Amino acid sequence: MKPSGRTPFQSASFRRLLGLVRPHSRTVLLAMFFMALSGFATGALAYYIKPVLDHIFIARQARLLALLPLGVIGIYAVKGLADYLQSVLLAQIEEQVLMQLRETLHDQTLQLPLATLLSQSHGSTLSRMSLDLTLLQQSITVLARFFLSGFQILALIGVVFYMSWELALISLGTLPLAFYPLIRFGQKLRRRGHEQQEQMGDILSQFSESLHGVEVIKTHGAEAFEAQRFRKMAWQYYTLMMRIVRVQKANTPVMEMIAALGIAAIIYLGGQEVVSGQMSTGAFFSFLTALGMIYEPLRQLSSANSQLQQGLSAADRLFDWLDQPMENPEASRDGEPPCWGEWSCRGLTLEFGGETILDHLDLTIPEGSMTAITGASGSGKTTLVRAILGLLPPSSGEIRISGQSVVGMPLSRYRKNFAFVAQDPVLFSGTALENIAYGDPDPDLPRAEAVARAAYCWEFLANTGGLESPVAGHGSNLSGGQRQRMAIARALYLDRPVLVLDEATSSLDTASEERIAEVLEKLRGWKTLILVAHRPRTIALADQRIHLDHGHRVLPGGSPDSSRAKSSW
Repeated sequence: MKPSGRTPFQSASFRRLLGLVRPHSRTVLLAMFFMALSGFATGALAYYIKPVLDHIFIARQARLLALLPLGVIGIYAVKGLADYLQSVLLAQIEEQVLMQLRETLHDQTLQLPLATLLSQSHGSTLSRMSLDLTLLQQSITVLARFFLSGFQILALIGVVFYMSWELALISLGTLPLAFYPLIRFGQKLRRRGHEQQEQMGDILSQFSESLHGVEVIKTHGAEAFEAQRFRKMAWQYYTLMMRIVRVQKANTPVMEMIAALGIAAIIYLGGQEVVSGQMSTGAFFSFLTALGMIYEPLRQLSSANSQLQQGLSAADRLFDWLDQPMENPEASRDGEPPCWGEWSCRGLTLEFGGETILDHLDLTIPEGSMTAITGASGSGKTTLVRAILGLLPPSSGEIRISGQSVVGMPLSRYRKNFAFVAQDPVLFSGTALENIAYGDPDPDLPRAEAVARAAYCWEFLANTGGLESPVAGHGSNLSGGQRQRMAIARALYLDRPVLVLDEATSSLDTASEERIAEVLEKLRGWKTLILVAHRPRTIALADQRIHLDHGHRVLPGGSPDSSRAKSSW
């Protein structure tokens, strides 16, 4: 969504933000009442200059000397209380809207297709939760400033016209000049804001990669190389931010110059009326004070507009992300059993990133069998696993279970067939129990311990607290082999018809691999086992072997599988 030349109040993102605020309309109206009260108090302060000058300093009325200062205290008390209450009410709305956006962003991101997530860097995705929401928060805050400044301006204009409508018309003739930089600078900031968010995403991606690859960086002695790469990106972000700052900071002197022109004209013309006796000194200074005070909320409007434009550019990116098509939202019915049987595909083709990763595969995986998927790196093994798991939809071809097409089947029901162990297992911060029984709100302790023993996790858990053993984020306090065994235990806990292991024994020593092989042998016939494997010991377990080469299945004789030419349903 590209920024347009329209004002921020005309943008689609602004209207959507208002839609998020609309459920809080009662609180908004109450906050606006206190804003109006604060604006009225601001106008009263400007008007108060007249009686103070005319009755105390010029007419020297001693009895008013004690009363007028009390009035000033009262006005400031009303203004302070109104400002406090409207600020608290607006902060409440702001935090509730942001909480809703955070939850929506998190939930809908997890429901996006895997292909969409793989096409984005982690830094770009994370920047939406960090920088974009921060800028959006600022825009909601300054949106309130628009209304508060508006009420103040209206109250002060009322004082100005009350004192002298002729001078008011002359002085306010400069206001259109004030709105030109407000709109012009805002458009520039909207464009720069999009660049800012993209570059921050790149910086976060680079930093994330550095943290993930810190062992490689250190062993290669590449700290200086990475520092130079990051320094270049940081410099690009700095130059962009300085362009934004120059536009933002130009607002104030331009607004002040416009204000100076108006005030200079009024001093000359108003001074003539005071000298000629057509206007009292108090009225003139009250008029001049109110006029000067008008330009302060105008200046705040200019600053608020800058932040609002940046916030709306963040909203553009955020709403673009949320508007992406999600996976099939249809959920399976509670208690609906898995639908497993013989799994087969015909003409399975999968394209990703402009490349054909799988090319017209014809496969059959019998129920209860053990299948090994082999092939060189880049041959399409992981992509095939993702297609089997329902994580990447086929570009063409068809998948069937027990002869029935899976087209139209809810993804949630299809995926209930599988328990998956990735090559690089993912563990979450918490306890061993929370990881093994992941997603189970009421874990079965005997079952969790049984699968932990079956996956040979008990060897290292027994001495650290058993199922209550702490697990750091990403399992950083465990070895690679221990993480894989924990992931296998988690898959066994699910007890689903199909167990898929993507190189899940690659980090295990020979003894541990042998014990996992024993576990797989016990599961033979009870579950369908799909193993992506390189090790001969694991491959030897399989009933059938699917060898891939550049997305094609290669038969034992070394030739591509030509069965698709004569296969039929």
